[in-house]
Amino acid sequence: MKTRINIAGAYSKHTEIKFIIKSIPEILTECDITVYDGIRNCSWNGGRINKNIYDRDDITNYYYDNNITVALTLTNPVIDTKDSIGNDILKRFHRTGNTIISVNENLLRYIKDEYPLYKHTRSITSFGNISVPMCDSDYNRYTRLEEMYDYIVPRCEHVFDTRFKTLNQSKYEIMLNDTCVYRCPFYGDHFKKIAEQNRIYKEPWTPSNIKSMKNIEECWLSNKSDIKPTNTFIPESYHNRTRDKLGDTYGMDLTSKQISSLIKQGISNFKITGREMSTADYMSELRTYSTGVITASKDK
Repeated sequence: MKTRINIAGAYSKHTEIKFIIKSIPEILTECDITVYDGIRNCSWNGGRINKNIYDRDDITNYYYDNNITVALTLTNPVIDTKDSIGNDILKRFHRTGNTIISVNENLLRYIKDEYPLYKHTRSITSFGNISVPMCDSDYNRYTRLEEMYDYIVPRCEHVFDTRFKTLNQSKYEIMLNDTCVYRCPFYGDHFKKIAEQNRIYKEPWTPSNIKSMKNIEECWLSNKSDIKPTNTFIPESYHNRTRDKLGDTYGMDLTSKQISSLIKQGISNFKITGREMSTADYMSELRTYSTGVITASKDK
C-alpha cells in the first residue's frame, strides 16, 4: 500500500500545489495524493472560515488526470441535509476515490445512502476535550469511529501514546503540522466558533467583518485564553518549549524521525495543513513535509 499525503488548499492553493508536483515528481510515483478544501461558501464547511473559493473544471481535471483525488471539508457540526449548495457539491464530486471530511453523523449516513462512492474521514475538529495520556473514553471513542469511517484524524497529542498503537493503524490520518499549541484548552470551542460563522454569514470575510473573522480564525487570539495574551503570544516559542520537554513523544509538528516511526508502526495516511498560510510559508511546509513522507516511505 502506498503512503497517502492529504494536502490542504485544493482550489485556494492550486498554483502552489501544481508547482510542488512539478518540482518534486516523486510525489506522484511514491505516494497517493488527495487534495482538500472548503468551497462555494457552503454552510456545511468547517475547519476554516469560508472565503470566496470556488472549484474550477480545469483545476479539477488536472487533479483527476494525475490520479489525484479530492476531499471536501464538510466539517460543520450543524447540518441541514436539504441545503442546495451542499447537495450540488456532493453531486459534482461524486466519484470513486473522492472523500468527505465530516463530523456530523447524520450527514455521514445521508451521504452513504445518497452518494455511496465517497470515502469518509472523521475530522480532527470533532475532538474537543481529551485526556493526555489517552483515557478509556478517548480510546473507546476512537474504536467506535473506526467502525463508521474509512479514516480518522486523531488529536496530535495522542499519536505517540502507547494505547494509540493498539488501535487499527490503517484507519488513521496523521496531521503533520498542527499550528495550535499542545493540549490547547480551547480546541473544540475554537472549531465550533469557526463553523458558526459559516452558518451565520453567506460571505464571512466581508470588509465589515475582517477584524472579527481574524480574531476567530486563530485560536490563540481568543480573549478566553490564559496561555497568551495576544500581543505577546508566539506559537513557535510554546512549540519549541514543549518539544524540548517531550522530545519524540511530542505530537504536533512532526520530525522526519517521527514520520518514519509512524510509517513503521503501520500509519499510511498523513495530512499537511496550510489553507490560511502565506504563499511562502505554505510552499516551505508543503515541500518539507512531502519530502519527509517520501523519504520515510522509501526507508520503511
